[in-house]
Amino acid sequence: MTLFHDYLEGIFDNELQALKHPTRYARIVITHERIDDDWFYGKQAYHHSLSKPYREFKMQVCPEGKKFRVKNFHLDGLTYKDGCDTIFELIGDEFHGHNTDCNCWVNWRGVKTYLTNDIILGYNRYRVMDSGIDPITNSKVWGSNWGHLDFIRHFSSAG
Repeated sequence: MTLFHDYLEGIFDNELQALKHPTRYARIVITHERIDDDWFYGKQAYHHSLSKPYREFKMQVCPEGKKFRVKNFHLDGLTYKDGCDTIFELIGDEFHGHNTDCNCWVNWRGVKTYLTNDIILGYNRYRVMDSGIDPITNSKVWGSNWGHLDFIRHFSSAG
């Protein structure tokens, strides 16, 4: 396994951010569980509804030289989400990731948007800013207006 795999695996919670700015950020828990060498099961849930994730997916980590391509898959039939790859590269002691193009489509309340993302993954922190952009107006339709969601890695009290 690689350092990237170790950083990606875990449970991440933005509790501190949500408590500090409750009108700006919902409390969200993200889980990335390794299921095979390069495969992860992922889920995202609001803290008040952990047993009902609003998003579940699988990811495949594909090394590309010194970078890592994360491919995303729907759980249903393990369908590849073409156009939704994220490329990560190590800068200092953190991995910085961005999607590869504007072909990751997300329907948001009846509006077809494309996803842009900016991710910073460190050992203890996982900062994510996803936005949905209207392809006609190039304006942001959804996503944070106050910067990255700032997740802290959970560590088990048992170990």
